[in-house]
Amino acid sequence: MSATRKAAVHTTARTTADAATDTDRKPDRKPVKVSIVVPTHDTGETVLTGLRSFLAQSMPRSDFEIIYVDDESSDDTVAILEAEIARQGAQETARVLRIDHSGWPGRPRNVGTDAARGEFVHYVDDDDWLAPEALERTYARARETGADIVIGRMAGHGRQAPRALFEKPLDSCDLRQDTTLLASMTVHKLFRTDFLRAHGLRFAEGRVRLEDHMFTLRAFLLTDRVATVHDYTCYHWVRHTDGKHNVSYETIDPAPYIDSVRKILAILDAPDTHVPAGRHRNRLTAKWYGKKALERISGRRLLDQPAERRAAWFEAVASLAAELPEKADAALPTRLRVVAALARHGDLALAEEQAAFEAGVVQRPRVESARWHDSALRIRCTSSLVRERGRGRGAAPLVFLRPDEHRLRLRLPPRVADVEAAAEVADFAKAVRRSNVRGQLRHREGGTVLSVPTTWQVSEVPTERTAAGPGPWRRLRHLWAKAAARLRGRAGEPDARTLRYTAEFTLDPATADHGRPLAPGTWDVHFQLGVGGWRTSRPLRGHTIEVPDDAAAAPPPGERQPRGRGRRELESAATS
Repeated sequence: MSATRKAAVHTTARTTADAATDTDRKPDRKPVKVSIVVPTHDTGETVLTGLRSFLAQSMPRSDFEIIYVDDESSDDTVAILEAEIARQGAQETARVLRIDHSGWPGRPRNVGTDAARGEFVHYVDDDDWLAPEALERTYARARETGADIVIGRMAGHGRQAPRALFEKPLDSCDLRQDTTLLASMTVHKLFRTDFLRAHGLRFAEGRVRLEDHMFTLRAFLLTDRVATVHDYTCYHWVRHTDGKHNVSYETIDPAPYIDSVRKILAILDAPDTHVPAGRHRNRLTAKWYGKKALERISGRRLLDQPAERRAAWFEAVASLAAELPEKADAALPTRLRVVAALARHGDLALAEEQAAFEAGVVQRPRVESARWHDSALRIRCTSSLVRERGRGRGAAPLVFLRPDEHRLRLRLPPRVADVEAAAEVADFAKAVRRSNVRGQLRHREGGTVLSVPTTWQVSEVPTERTAAGPGPWRRLRHLWAKAAARLRGRAGEPDARTLRYTAEFTLDPATADHGRPLAPGTWDVHFQLGVGGWRTSRPLRGHTIEVPDDAAAAPPPGERQPRGRGRRELESAATS
């Protein structure tokens, strides 16, 4: 760790909790292991899901506290909390602070942190919840590793939770050395309280977009001691679709949002978090430049906006692109390099054309074989990237051009391909070699997603062999494809290819969760394919593993192998 990061940066920040109203203020409260800090605003009855999960923790109640900070709710959120706290006799564990309305979770989190007496602070959103052993496991992991930050495995409900971060145990991850931690930039983590206070880590207050990313990036750059709990789902992350629980559902103003991206990137230049120019700096920049800016003007994210907002988003992102060095684009996924080139080119119409082109890109996985053997399910499947052309119009293979043995260029829409900078960066050769291919298990009831070790290979298939689909027109399509290929060859166009992935993986219910048995319930089998910035996980339909509540009493899956294919072949032994 650098001297800057070792040094304690003591501050004398005003204790904002002094301005709060505490429904159970007790100055003689003793220190505890963990303080759970939860901002609330008009949460209503859903706030009880989290509270009940906290009070059901395996960690003794005397070892943790719950601090709700209500941002002047206009409904009965506070009354609901106080009634449940009283009903469960949890007045010594849980309390509610009230503050004037700030309109965003930043100030409530600061107030809660100032009031915390825990060795660690765990931030939780008001509609999320913790698994029963979450506090016990994350605290034990912090003590075991000496970590300043511990990230418990997450499950998403209506949203996508990070997965790659939890594929193996991490004891001392460091954002200055690699980019693994970029997968989890929200604040739903365990933080050492002394670490937060020593470095003056505070949330931006007021209506500031991406304030959690600003906080987390600074924290990650100020320590090389970040650990994970990879083998137990600790945090359940929820997105409600009613628009009442999450400010992110409000319409986003493009210019201030991109200004927030600028503020995040400025952290990379701050004295205590400075990251030197170079490849790693560019990889960090690409996280926000790509995911939070360029993604806004690509695919359906752009097309689903009305014309006026499309123009506003394009203008805001193009202005950011103009401020960044072009060499930073090299760290972007390949498809976003094309978008970046169009942003620098400054033509919204071309960006819309490219967005329409890539909006329909999906993968089409197909199970070739699936069978139980030695109590484990073995699956072999294939998949290809295709472009869906709209309802009733089918799909066409995504076509790549092979001008020579080193390059594999995506065939772009003609007008986009005429932009030299866009055509030049559409080389997917390296991206294909680095494809992300894996089998997955998704717990239908609990939301946990597990990746499965997968062997795979990719081959290039001439388009004339992929154009002939099923049906009475197969032969005609085949002849048309061959004729089109000859015409392209005469015109000097490179060979046109599509990609075909072949993968195999094994699912053992007794060991699939990092050496431990799968939790009871239904586990859907998925296949994930990522290449060049396109990443999709598609279900292998009809293929599930059913794990009974009493899995230990069930006969091994290998003893029940029904003939034929489909769901029954893939069920675990306990399914009747």
